[in-house]
Amino acid sequence: MIVTIAWRNIWRNRRRTLITASSIFLAVFLALIMRSMQIGSYARIIDSIVHSYTGYIQVHKKGYWQEKEINNSFIFNDSLMKRITAVANVKSAVPRLESFALASTGAKTKGVMVTGIVPGLEEKLSDVKKNVIKGSYLYPEDNGVLLAKRIADYLDMKVNDTLVLISQGYHGVSAAGKFPVRGIIHFSSPDLDNTLIYLTLKTAQEFYSAGNLVTSVSVDLENKKRIEKTAKELKSLLNPTRYEVMKWDEILVEMVQHIQADDISGMIMLGILYMIIGFGIFGTVLMMTMERIREFGVMVSLGMQKIKLANLVIIESVLIGLTGTIAGALAAVPLIIYYHYHPIWLGSEFAKSYESYGYEAVINLELPGLYFLNNGLLVLSIVMLAMFFPLRKIFRLNIINALRNKL
Repeated sequence: MIVTIAWRNIWRNRRRTLITASSIFLAVFLALIMRSMQIGSYARIIDSIVHSYTGYIQVHKKGYWQEKEINNSFIFNDSLMKRITAVANVKSAVPRLESFALASTGAKTKGVMVTGIVPGLEEKLSDVKKNVIKGSYLYPEDNGVLLAKRIADYLDMKVNDTLVLISQGYHGVSAAGKFPVRGIIHFSSPDLDNTLIYLTLKTAQEFYSAGNLVTSVSVDLENKKRIEKTAKELKSLLNPTRYEVMKWDEILVEMVQHIQADDISGMIMLGILYMIIGFGIFGTVLMMTMERIREFGVMVSLGMQKIKLANLVIIESVLIGLTGTIAGALAAVPLIIYYHYHPIWLGSEFAKSYESYGYEAVINLELPGLYFLNNGLLVLSIVMLAMFFPLRKIFRLNIINALRNKL
């Protein structure tokens, strides 16, 4: 009964209710869009780098991460593969041999990261094969090379051209070789697109005189939410004096720190937005209290208990808050879903700004999730906070002054 009365009360003054609900609607709508853009952009960045290169977990020789050189490599065999893939949540394990080299053609040279991969296994983790835009992918016994697009553009190389690589191999052995360009690949991450060159693992091992050694094993997961548990299982399974197991956020520390800093700035912006909306809601509540003070006096004089009157006002406020919050969420959902599946690609100066941090210039919105509930509860909390003023007036109500329409 009291809920029905409260619902009727809020629509007795439609303009006041619509002003309050509209301010809440706008706050929720903008907050959800902003938060969705933030979370979606972070997920896109993480996904593009993790699935393009690092994997969710990597296994290295102990000490490799402190001194990333080819001498800190280890033997990878079927026995180690079986131990890693035996962990329940492990989807695939992909061995790689990584080292630096100087790529050259004619008078142009460029420092690159050479990555030896196993065609067939690599596709289970990354999108290398899908990213081939010219030429062809590597076959298992191939002695050719895949060039990232920006490297190919810088060196002015095309498919079937010959690339010269010069480096230092295992235990200081000189490494030099000529490799035909099999294909050009394009990565969404500017850093990867300006750095990576792929050889087959066998060709890379021969080039660096590394036998059957690898520098890392990248692990893909069935369920990325169980990464902590999976990493612990791998650490307990592998000899800690020989191997180190690292999660993607331990590998990409700078990226994680940048995301955290950006997330804090985004939360500050949301806080400013909610503070402005909070003052707007409080102003509306103040106006509502001034207009209804005589009504409150009449109700109390007729025998209504102040506690029941306070409950009625609280329910009215909650109903207005829920109306604005639900309307804002419903308006945001179609927009969020559309731009999740149709990301916004930035151009001009915005693209350069994104790429300067090593990220692709795209805004991708995150599908509705827990952040919807969090923002909704926050708005309702602001509404309830604004209720302290009318509740204080109700419990301190002087009937004579109220009937004279005085506070």
